[in-house]
Amino acid sequence: MEAELNYPVIVLSRKDDMVYVYFNDKDLKSTSEELLKKLDYTNLDLIDRVGHKYKINKAFKVKYLGLWGFNPLLKGRQILIDFKYDPEVQCVSLDDFKDEIVKRLEKKKRFWEASWDVEELKQKVSHCPSFSGIAELLK
Repeated sequence: MEAELNYPVIVLSRKDDMVYVYFNDKDLKSTSEELLKKLDYTNLDLIDRVGHKYKINKAFKVKYLGLWGFNPLLKGRQILIDFKYDPEVQCVSLDDFKDEIVKRLEKKKRFWEASWDVEELKQKVSHCPSFSGIAELLK
C-alpha cells in the first residue's frame, strides 16, 4: 500500500519507549545499509499529523544516496529506503496519543531531563491541541 504520510510523523517503537519525530520524507527514509539490516522496522508504528497510525510490514532499499552511497561524514553506505505498510490504517485519538506519549516520557525520563523539566514537558503534551504541536515539542 502506498501510504500518504502527513508530516510531521512520530515514530513509536513497540520494543522500547523512545519517541522519534520526523518532519520530512528524506529524514525518515534515509539510513545506512548496516542499519537497514540491523533494525527491525516491523516493530515501528508511524503516526502522522492527522492521527493515522501505520504499521510497517517491510522496509526495503530504493537506491543509494549521493555518490554511490558514500559520504565522508557518515559511517557506511547511505541509502534511501521505503516501506510496505499494513493495509489497515488505524485512527488514533489525540487523547489516547497524549496518554501514550506521557507514559513514554515517564519511562525515558533520564533522556528527556537533558533538555526539559519532565513534569513541564508532560504538562505541555497533555495540553497540546494537535499531533503537530506534540511533534514540535519533542523535536
